[in-house]
Amino acid sequence: MRPGGTIDVQITIRPKKGLKIKTGQVELDCTEQWWQKISPNSQSPGRMETRSALSQPIVQSFLADTELTDSEPVVRYARFQIPKDAPPTVHGAVAQVSWEVTGRLEMESGNPVTKSEEITVLTPPKVNPGRSAADLSNEAVFTGCILAMVLVNDVVGAGGYLEGEVRARMNITDQAKSIRMELHSSETAGDREDESVRERVSLDSDVQLTVDQPYVWAFSIPVPERTLPSVQNGHTKVSWMLKAVVDTEQTLAAYHLEREVQIFTST
Repeated sequence: MRPGGTIDVQITIRPKKGLKIKTGQVELDCTEQWWQKISPNSQSPGRMETRSALSQPIVQSFLADTELTDSEPVVRYARFQIPKDAPPTVHGAVAQVSWEVTGRLEMESGNPVTKSEEITVLTPPKVNPGRSAADLSNEAVFTGCILAMVLVNDVVGAGGYLEGEVRARMNITDQAKSIRMELHSSETAGDREDESVRERVSLDSDVQLTVDQPYVWAFSIPVPERTLPSVQNGHTKVSWMLKAVVDTEQTLAAYHLEREVQIFTST
């Protein structure tokens, strides 16, 4: 389900004996988890903080002042609309945003009974209309090389592919050890961060690059099917970076070029 969409909930009560229920409610909530350092210079990871990511609780009543017997299960239904500005589900190395539906019964006697189920909120693509081919191109100028990356798309769903070309025009003759594409993810949860290389695709290796001709390598790099969406909300940020790398013999640092791409989790 996506922000702005609806979720239907079925609540089934199976009493083992006669019950007098004062109220029955079901709540939809979103919880964000992040880390906060005790002091700016502290080397410790800090303390974990949690908060509701919703501006106000989303609660519905489904039962009130009702006496149940132990003979038949009682079924009730509720429908929620997920706020349009709601953050998506995120389960990363440090970033955590969770959605949960909780049913609660308040009895005439005894402790309340609660039952919770996690749900997944997805992200839709955000495509800006009227973009040109120049919006999907990047170029970096080095002493020995002009490196460019031209994308077919920079907004892609989980399980899809980022495709395009890496182009190089050499100012010197050099031996390329490795030419590759990398897909990096970066998570921030308050004062904690995590970065990792999610995918790496080799385009070429051990090839001599000369000034006589331009070079073009087509690429198609997969986005993991179960992955984190691009998001920035509250204390949580997840971003994705596509990186082209040309690693050569004569340069200590590889020629490289990167740009941010958007990953979404719904169709």
